[in-house]
Amino acid sequence: MRNRIILIALAFSFATASAQDFKERTNKGRIYASYGVNRTAYDLSTLRMAGTGYDFALTHFDANDGFESLDFSKFNAKLGFFITEQISISVGYDNFSYQNVDNRLVKIGGTIDAGDYAGTYFEQLDVIRTDADFLQYGYTKLNYINLNLEVNDDFWVSKNGKLAWSYYFGLGGGILMTESNVNLFSSDDMLRSSTVTDNGMSGFAGNASFGTRFHLGPVFLDLGGKAGYMRTDDIAIDADGGLANHKFLFASGIASVGLSFNLSK
Repeated sequence: MRNRIILIALAFSFATASAQDFKERTNKGRIYASYGVNRTAYDLSTLRMAGTGYDFALTHFDANDGFESLDFSKFNAKLGFFITEQISISVGYDNFSYQNVDNRLVKIGGTIDAGDYAGTYFEQLDVIRTDADFLQYGYTKLNYINLNLEVNDDFWVSKNGKLAWSYYFGLGGGILMTESNVNLFSSDDMLRSSTVTDNGMSGFAGNASFGTRFHLGPVFLDLGGKAGYMRTDDIAIDADGGLANHKFLFASGIASVGLSFNLSK
């Protein structure tokens, strides 16, 4: 019981000291930059594919970010500036990846004229399995270049202003640059596609951003994320001009380190 009382007293003392230490930082004119890595989840998406001899759509298409180990090629970079004490504007460059989950049943609607999967499919009635013989669909690079407007505030700041704990949330949007890797109808005599294709600017996205930052002088640790909607158009899927349109939701957890300096001082 005595130990519990001591622990409660220490916690109360710490909370009181923290409350006394709280002060406002000067943010207006502050510039900051960060770099980190991400893990990303995707919802069950809609994928429309059309080309010579086929025109069909898959719904409830399942995918993940292909994570196997820590991969610094899936990075998130941000450069921002505080235009007021609480409002910042930032430019982000987020490199995600996307790979369908193999061997899942999905709804299919449309037509395939020839080959092992020839037929007319009705979306509300028919399903097909996304195994390696039918379709492998992924983005080896899913680059999101975005502009964000964020609201920032402090939970706590030390008396000397060197240590701080803050949070932010905001909205943003931008363009997608993709590199796709598609294998379609690989059980047929002619493999439709098995190469990586650079599609250039091929879509757009919108997102909400959120997170918290721990500041130690000019250095900070950012734990946050982005969630929103992505749509890609005219993704190359075979050598005969076949194209895909794709729309899906995403949610990404991001851990970053960064530097910030107030240019107005």
